[in-house]
Amino acid sequence: MRKTVNILGINVDTFTTLEVLDYITDLANSGDSYYIVTPNPEFAMQSLKNENFREAINQAHLSLPDGVGILWASKYFSLPLTNWQPIKTLQAYWQLVSTGLNIIFNPKLLTSIIPERVTGADMVWELSKLAAKRNWKIFLLGAAPGVATTTAERLKLLYPNLEIAGAVSGPPYDDETTVIEKIKDTQPKFVFLAFPAPEQLRWMQTYTPQLKGTIMMGIGGALDFIASGVALNAPASNKKPARRAPDWLQERGLEWLWRYLTQPWRRERIYAATVGFIREVLKYKLK
Repeated sequence: MRKTVNILGINVDTFTTLEVLDYITDLANSGDSYYIVTPNPEFAMQSLKNENFREAINQAHLSLPDGVGILWASKYFSLPLTNWQPIKTLQAYWQLVSTGLNIIFNPKLLTSIIPERVTGADMVWELSKLAAKRNWKIFLLGAAPGVATTTAERLKLLYPNLEIAGAVSGPPYDDETTVIEKIKDTQPKFVFLAFPAPEQLRWMQTYTPQLKGTIMMGIGGALDFIASGVALNAPASNKKPARRAPDWLQERGLEWLWRYLTQPWRRERIYAATVGFIREVLKYKLK
């Protein structure tokens, strides 16, 4: 049974990775179609400005905590505040600092509400492994030309029994109707969408009801990480292959810093998803 927590208006599931895989297996065996979202602090910030965006997240059949900021916010919100106004604000700031330091120095203390981070990038590997075992097909959609195809080849190297129903680049570059018809014809069990968040949600809301027995999942830049592709929005002056942050940075909640240094054109978005997110979480708690 799903149990969710609310982070700035969006619902996030509190499953472990193993529980997620069991839940998705049940969805896949049902024969119906579903969609899965992977919200991070940037999603939460966008949802504050866009009601349709927020509703699309909350209508998802599964909402996985992709960012460590989501785990931090769930822990921070769980800490009680006194009703005595003179020290209420001071207490809220102290809780913010202490839980914020735990992100780096003791991240396990943040997992009492949401037990672990479950990223879209990791789920591509996990669900591909599951699909190979169950003889289910997957469909890769998005990223720059050649990235989806290279990703398919690398997944096949690791999981030789995996059947790739299709690997299509783009926003998409082909006609949208043509792409959807190809998905319908090939009937994959999983469709991984490597689109910007608003496009992911639009696709999943629009097309999930038209599919039969297919689970759509937004995965952001996961295909770039797997294939060492160049991000679609990278400027001409910075066409470096995308690389995921080292594990030790991920474990300490510093993946944002890696992105800040390696993909500097994202700095405004990173600022909003860190400083801006913290500010909004504090305001929400003090209400």
